[in-house]
Amino acid sequence: ETSPPDSEELPIQEDRDEGKEKTEERKEEQAVNDEGAGGSVKHQDAEAKSVSDWLRDNEEESSDWPRERVCHTHERAIPIQETVEALDITEEGVETLLCYLELHPQRFVELLHPTLSVCKVSCYDGPRQLQKITKICPPVAVVLARKRMAGERVESCDQLEFDVVEVADTMGWQLPLVKRGLRQLQWSTDRAGGRSGILVEFSSPSFYFRSFGDLSDGEMDRVCRFLHNRVQDQERTQLYQLTACFKAFKSVAFQSVLSCVDNLDVSRSLQLKNLLSEYFDKRRDRDHTLKPVDIEELDKYKLLDWEGQIRADIRSFLANRSDEKFSGRAVARIFHGI
Repeated sequence: ETSPPDSEELPIQEDRDEGKEKTEERKEEQAVNDEGAGGSVKHQDAEAKSVSDWLRDNEEESSDWPRERVCHTHERAIPIQETVEALDITEEGVETLLCYLELHPQRFVELLHPTLSVCKVSCYDGPRQLQKITKICPPVAVVLARKRMAGERVESCDQLEFDVVEVADTMGWQLPLVKRGLRQLQWSTDRAGGRSGILVEFSSPSFYFRSFGDLSDGEMDRVCRFLHNRVQDQERTQLYQLTACFKAFKSVAFQSVLSCVDNLDVSRSLQLKNLLSEYFDKRRDRDHTLKPVDIEELDKYKLLDWEGQIRADIRSFLANRSDEKFSGRAVARIFHGI
């Protein structure tokens, strides 16, 4: 076991360097904010239901779960860009899924402020300098010890790259204190002061959260089903809203611009206002937003014929690009662009 660092264990920078350290901390926070600017606002805009509605709709999810867990949560970080590329989902989409887990009655996830999760320590004076700082910086010592236990030769290492969130949680230390101690390695502790010849860099903006680590396979399956059902509900809602918008504009549209270039039809304008007002009223009522689409209504606007044409176009596109792999989202984006 390890204990939190005393003031003598980590290198302490002189007062004249404290301003530089604080400036670096502010830069890191600003970098994370710039990377995910507006993310939290976007996922809130995408979700129209209140927290109370959410808990009421998922009452059954609160049953048959253990009242107490052995694990009291761990802190972890998920790199945003890598996750977006791997899942082919937008950053806001991933954050929305995490919010669903946070709003679950079991609170599987507790979202924290995004952070830079990867730390890189480079020693200009070579491996001996890296070995030396293990005596004054326990996090670096832990990372080197792990590499040694994994069979790597650490004697020739002059730089390290590791997940600082996972290391801090494993040691039981607070993440801000660990990052501060790592930054202080860049400054010399002798009377002369100045740079120490060590470069510490933080990168990889990440979702930062606390979560349980003792879920069984069956519980993990339940969580996945919960997310899948929630996403399907949202898809049905958005399809209904899209269809409602189409029908509203179609009902008041002219066949061509020549039909309305001379005379202004105020009645159609008022009709459209009423339709839009009704649409937003129904958005607030979940019973309406999840109402199945009437097939006869779709056939009235020839939407079913268009659906058949779209299916044929997709098959033709995939046949012409048989040497490449496309996800459903990728195909949708391509056709949306066309």
